[in-house]
Amino acid sequence: MLASVLETYESWDLRKVAIPSRSRLYRLDPIGIGTPLVESLTGYISRLAEAHCVNSGVLMEKELATLVNKEFGSANLHRIYNYTTALNGSGVMATDLVQALEKLTLRDDLCFLTLLTWDKLFPSRNLLRSVRAWCPSCYQEWYEKKQLIYEPLLWSLDVVRICPYHHHQLIFECPHCHQKNTTLAWRSRPGYCSKCGEWLGQILSQESANRNALKKNELEQRVWVAKAIGELIAATPYLNDALSSTAIALTLSNWVEQIAKGNIAEFARQINIPRNTVWLWCKGRNLPSLEALINICYSFGVSILSFLTEETNNLSLSRKLVATEVKTTLRTRSKPFNAERVKSYLEVLLTNKESPPLSMEEVARQLGVDRRTIYKHFPDICRAISARYVSYKKDYHKKIIEECCQEVRLVAFELHNQGKYPTESAVSELVSKPGYFRCKKVRLALREANRELDL
Repeated sequence: MLASVLETYESWDLRKVAIPSRSRLYRLDPIGIGTPLVESLTGYISRLAEAHCVNSGVLMEKELATLVNKEFGSANLHRIYNYTTALNGSGVMATDLVQALEKLTLRDDLCFLTLLTWDKLFPSRNLLRSVRAWCPSCYQEWYEKKQLIYEPLLWSLDVVRICPYHHHQLIFECPHCHQKNTTLAWRSRPGYCSKCGEWLGQILSQESANRNALKKNELEQRVWVAKAIGELIAATPYLNDALSSTAIALTLSNWVEQIAKGNIAEFARQINIPRNTVWLWCKGRNLPSLEALINICYSFGVSILSFLTEETNNLSLSRKLVATEVKTTLRTRSKPFNAERVKSYLEVLLTNKESPPLSMEEVARQLGVDRRTIYKHFPDICRAISARYVSYKKDYHKKIIEECCQEVRLVAFELHNQGKYPTESAVSELVSKPGYFRCKKVRLALREANRELDL
């Protein structure tokens, strides 16, 4: 009787269950891997920090400090603000940060948010721009479609100056506080200014759009460049073999043979680059910058991805077609310096009371002339324009600070009337520009308000 009762029960498996490893941080999925608009590593850090309800600086300092044990630190953003662009690049800073983040998130694909795959191909100098850039139309479109707001890696490359989808020039200054953002700041947040906290997805006004308008041939070239770089970034996860710098030397040597019958001097003349520079490239002793390489590819109508990954024999070019395209491109690119035109433009600009005034960087961009060339010919006028711009920036900043101080005072009194203590944290959550609490004068305004309230 007892035996029959025991047989009705199932046996228990007392072996330990295999529990998968748990990550220290959220295993946040990167956006757009395998597409031209793949997310940047610095943008991923901002989203990861937002997912944990902390500032990017706090995440870097509290979680990555022990894993990135180097002088540049990545642990203290205040020390590396001007170098955070390298976190998206191909050097040791990007390598160390990728390894640290992959350890914390248990992901194995974060290297594709940087240029680490191309570390042996492109010199790091002038590869990435030192400040944050963005397309306001992309931000606004994503917001309206309720998509995730993020920072594409494409925007951080110095050679990319236009959005390949909206054909707008990338923006470098916040339209609200008129300040530039570092690539990764303490309060970085995708789609928002890290200085004043305002939304950056506003569509450009007609006046600003007219000011930033490009000529047709220049627009076409910049769009082509942006799309070609996007194609290169999109292909990165699918490359089976490690890319070698010898591929560049071999392909260039092949082009010299096809286009100029092996005459490096003639080839250099056609692409408007010094002969010795081209010779060093063909011998593999130096590497061309990404900008130089993309300009050569544009001249010959070959994508940079094909240039780097296909067999050189498959890139046979029509010598007649190439010669025509190169000459056309050079005529477009190498315009003579018209001193009278430039001087007249500068003098009109100096007497114009337009506000806000333009910086010399923007003036040079509108003229299509290198800023150093303009300074060389008209140093006094350039200094006057720069001084006017600097003076405007100082006055504007002073005005904004005064407005912030007044707003802080009003918010402090409002909180006190509600029976709440007006701490800096509480006030910063209610003011329109919390980023300005980094200014000593704004913090002093709060202290004075508290003294008036006998707190």
